[in-house]
Amino acid sequence: MARWNSLKDAVVLALKNWRLWLLQFVGNVAIFLAFVGWLQIKEAHWWQLVFSLLLAALLVSTPLVLHGGTLNYFESAHQDRSARLLPAFRSAVKHLAALVVWFLVVHFLWHVATHLEAYSTSFPGYLRSEFPAWLRRMISEPALDNTYSFLLWLLLFVVLPGLFLPFAMFAAGRGFRGLIALRDWRRTVANPVYWIALVVAAVIGVYCTPKIMDWKLDPKTATLSAEKTSLAFRLLFAYLLAIFSWLLACSALGRASLSSGQAGSQPT
Repeated sequence: MARWNSLKDAVVLALKNWRLWLLQFVGNVAIFLAFVGWLQIKEAHWWQLVFSLLLAALLVSTPLVLHGGTLNYFESAHQDRSARLLPAFRSAVKHLAALVVWFLVVHFLWHVATHLEAYSTSFPGYLRSEFPAWLRRMISEPALDNTYSFLLWLLLFVVLPGLFLPFAMFAAGRGFRGLIALRDWRRTVANPVYWIALVVAAVIGVYCTPKIMDWKLDPKTATLSAEKTSLAFRLLFAYLLAIFSWLLACSALGRASLSSGQAGSQPT
């Protein structure tokens, strides 16, 4: 029952603050549009190159502040429901350097992990070839392919985020001290509700949203205007689901940090 209440608290708080939803909705769109604009910048003159570099730095720092501030807010809000957004985002700005270090480390590890996808067509077949004959008759190669793909998905979208998001929250609230807060990290990742929420968030945000975008109208009866309306609806619906999945993960992390006895680790 206590675990159910913890999960319920995480879901309720993820849905509660409309200002945070609005900030996430507008902020992510603005970042995406800025990225598209950055791709269009020419570098024929020195001032264009300087502007391109400044915008690139902004494109890295702004998402870190947006999402670091979100993590700070949920850590504070699970301790004090009257917590405000502004102090959480001020703290993320103050500790931006620590967030950049966290981002570089996680980006490197993610890049290394994605290389495992190159073995998805060879490793399962090789592994099955090493099985004894009786086991090969029980386990087909497509079954091993699907298992490998599922385990890789789990690694990329549940395990790696689950292990390193706590350090992002600690860094956003405490600076470089948060990157070495191993005791708090161990207590947080030991919370089973945190992992349940991460799996739910990954299913909603990573699995369901592409499925929604793949919805199609009947080509025999669909009109151009209906296709445009359907596309707009699917984009909006998928985007809102993606925001919810992220806020659920952040809220579950904030709840896990509270459950692990980290009261007093408010953003500074």
